[in-house]
This record gives sequence, C-alpha cells and structure tokens, in this order.
Amino acid sequence: MTLGYFLRRTITLGSLIAAILILVIGCAKAPQTGQPGGTAPPVVEIWHSLPGAEGDALQAQLQTIAKTHPEVIIKLKYVSEMSFVDLAFKAEAGGEGPEIFIASKDIIRQLYEQGTLAKIAYNDQEAFPAALSAFKFGDVGYATPWLTDIPLLYFRTNTASVPANLNDLFSSKGGTSLATANTASLSAWWNGSGGRLVSEGKPILDDPLNVAFLKQLSTWQGAKSLQIDASVLGTFAGGGIRFMIAGASEAKFLTQQNIPWACMQLFELVGGQGQPLLGTTLGIANSAIKTNEAMSPVIQLVEKALLTPEVEGAMLQAGRLLPANMGYYKLPENQKGVFPQANIGLAKAWALEGNAIEWKLIPLQDAAWNNVLSGNSTPEEALAGAQEEAIKALTVK
Repeated sequence: MTLGYFLRRTITLGSLIAAILILVIGCAKAPQTGQPGGTAPPVVEIWHSLPGAEGDALQAQLQTIAKTHPEVIIKLKYVSEMSFVDLAFKAEAGGEGPEIFIASKDIIRQLYEQGTLAKIAYNDQEAFPAALSAFKFGDVGYATPWLTDIPLLYFRTNTASVPANLNDLFSSKGGTSLATANTASLSAWWNGSGGRLVSEGKPILDDPLNVAFLKQLSTWQGAKSLQIDASVLGTFAGGGIRFMIAGASEAKFLTQQNIPWACMQLFELVGGQGQPLLGTTLGIANSAIKTNEAMSPVIQLVEKALLTPEVEGAMLQAGRLLPANMGYYKLPENQKGVFPQANIGLAKAWALEGNAIEWKLIPLQDAAWNNVLSGNSTPEEALAGAQEEAIKALTVK
C-alpha cells in the first residue's frame, strides 16, 4: 500500500469523526422554546366537573386562551363530582394530577382538608368579599371564586307590585313560594330579624330569636302564605304564584320564557339589615404538588385568563351561574335584567370563611326547620334538639 493510500484513508476517517462530533455537539446544545426541535411549552392540566354545554363552553374558552398564549399547553379533563376528591387524592399521592381544579365550594373544602391544595397562585382583586371568604381557611385563600349565585325575591310585574316589608308581603300581597325553606334561601330574613348561630365561639341554635323566627315561618306556612313547592320555578312561570324566592341564576330561564318579571333583595323587607347567603359557588384552585417555582407563573397566567369578565360571561351564557367578579357588573351591557340586583346582593352577602363553624351548624338548623314545617315538632323542641346535636358535633375531635 502506498503512502497516498494511507493519507487518503486518514483524511476520510478524520472527516467522519469530525462530522460525528459536530452532530453530537449540535444535539447537546439546549434548544430554544418555540423553535423547530425546541423544548415543549409547559403543560397546565385542569380538572373540572362541569357537564354538557358548560363543559363545552369551558373547552372553547380554553382553546381561545391557548391561542392567545402559545407559550403554554392547556389540557382539560372532566371528573364527576362523586369521584373528584378521591381521584385527586390518589393522583397527588402518586405525584400526579392536574395543576388546576375547578370545583364547587364543598369539593374545594374537601380538597383543602386532605392537603391537596396550595395557596392561591392568582389573587382576584375584583372578586366579591363573601365569595373570597368562602375559600379561605385560617384567613388564607386556597381558591379564587369563579361563578356563584344569590337568592332574590321575584315577582310577576303583570300581577304583583313591590311589597314594602314582610307584613305587606305575607298579608295584602298574598305571600311567596320557594323550593326549600332553609338557611340558604332565607338567611337575609333570618339574620335580619336577629337570628344567629354562634356567640363567643359557642353554638346557640336555640336562641330565643331563632325560635321566634321559626315560629313565624310556621305561622306563615299555616296561613298558606309561605308555600314550599319543589316545582316553584314552573309554577311561577305558569302564573300560578306572584312571588317566589329563587337564585339569581333562574332569571335566565324566566327571560327565555318571556315571563314578565322583576326582582328585589330579601333584606329590603327587613329594613335592609339582613345578609343573604351565597348559593352554589365554583372556585378555581391549584395543586399542592404542582404549584412550584417553575410552574407558578403559567398557572397564574391560566387562572387570570379564566377569571376575566369575558370568560365568566361566556360561562353564564352556557349555564346559569353568575360571575363572581365585580368587574362583570360594571360593564355597560350588564346594567339591566337581573345583574343590578345580583350585584347588590353579592356585595352584601354573608361572609363566612370556609372553615367557619357556622357551616357545620347550618345543616342542623335546616333539619330543625324541616321538622317543624313538616309538622313533626314544635320550634322549641326542634331547636333544642339541634343545639344538642351542635354541641356533640363540635366536641368530636
């Protein structure tokens, strides 16, 4: 073999080695996000329990958000309310699960109690105070309110006039109907008349003012001025009654059915002293294991986008729950219909933190009211029994 052959072979082998080194070095260089072959954007997974049209609307809104923010990939997963808490716990126990949860107040509370949630990543300064309080535990926010409801007194404008007070409503105006006579529906009348559940940190369900209010409910029912009707919305829509107590969320149905209606605050009938209790409320929370320094900015980005009046308004169109964001009610197009009254009610709603003991006592009071209105007990007996149950419940560790 000649010297030229060895030189040519050495050059060829050297060129091959050089090419391999260039390829290796090129592959080892950190690619840039958004460039061909670059690293993928961070993924934010969201679990929710919104059915049907509401779930579809959420998907559409997230697609719009993703187009506006291509630096993040958003994945959506439906989880039924029945299995939501259990699946979330198991997922996080294995280091998995979503970055964001969208769920009801009750589910958010359970997620908090099992340690599934981190402190809120995005604090919505425009949320109503009572809605914010509902997701606070130990004065720390673990979810941001998204959609909510508030009870109102509706009346048919073709057959009824505005009552001046409770006596006017239940005498000359003929009374009202509601689906369930409970604290959630009647809190503005109950606490506006002096009702309360706690004094100095102790339950007082059998307080004389609570007894007096329950007696009044029983009297109204006996006179057929207060009627409990599971189909109250249909009865009102059909003209069978002139007044009803229902959530602000029901206004959408009444308008669609061309019912001549108007509404007012329940606390206006007790001198403006009462505070309504929020109805069904959905919150947006973030995962305890997924909210870290790297992911927190993109979680905040998605949550902030979901909490805009435009997105909340789109969810209202798909469902019935109203935005929990005060900014929505400032928009010019929302100065009519149910929105002005809903805004007033939401602004004055009863602010209870998520772990307030009142949440444990309200079901006991509701059971006592049901016993009396079903004719199974006197107000004194029912509330005395509820007081005993409250003491037992609060002493259980």
